[in-house]
Amino acid sequence: MIKLYQNVWHNIDFKSFSECNNKKIADKAFYDKFYERFFERFKGFEDLNKNWIEYKNLVAGELVKEIGAQKNILSIGSGIGIVESIIVDSIKDINITAIEPSEDTSKWIEGTPQINIKYGYFPDILENNLSFDMAFANGVDYVFNNKQYVIFLKSIVNYGIKDFILISSSGYKPSTMALIKDLIKDILIYFGLYRGRQFWGYSRTLKEQVNMLKKSGFNSTSVIYESHDTLIIKASV
Repeated sequence: MIKLYQNVWHNIDFKSFSECNNKKIADKAFYDKFYERFFERFKGFEDLNKNWIEYKNLVAGELVKEIGAQKNILSIGSGIGIVESIIVDSIKDINITAIEPSEDTSKWIEGTPQINIKYGYFPDILENNLSFDMAFANGVDYVFNNKQYVIFLKSIVNYGIKDFILISSSGYKPSTMALIKDLIKDILIYFGLYRGRQFWGYSRTLKEQVNMLKKSGFNSTSVIYESHDTLIIKASV
């Protein structure tokens, strides 16, 4: 596992709304401010970077194949909801419960009949007796350290979800160069020379992701998709 740092997202410079902190991970208040700027700049999915939309279509396409004939799906970390929107456009007879911590972030998909948005944290925002055929978490793994990550994954198992798909856009392949770069960053941060970037979260290898899933109670895993930075892993209890 290595640390991630970032100073811009969707072409929005973090310094335009917040003072970057290279030691404290971006929290809900940070994301709330970010999305204020985001929705000032963008008015719909069509305004976003075409390459980013193409990437989200790829992710949604992989999920559509895995969902198949299943009807009741849980999405943990829906963000602005583009993946969920693509899925319901592709599968008409489906219901998605979409959970997102930052309120109003998924407002572009509010009112979509097949999507029920809940603003809050999993599993607290859900009733205890809900049943899902499958769940997926899209791009949320990077915010957790290892201890927090195991707690999160175990909460999915404990809720009674048998089939789960993890989508991580922060994967990396281990190498000597990657370790050296990460060490240099840590040294620069220690001496206060790595300013202007926000501590964004953590990046894990495929092996680390699989180990975390198995440690949390998932008995079987299989890789659905892998690129230089994206991992899509199917896990079952």
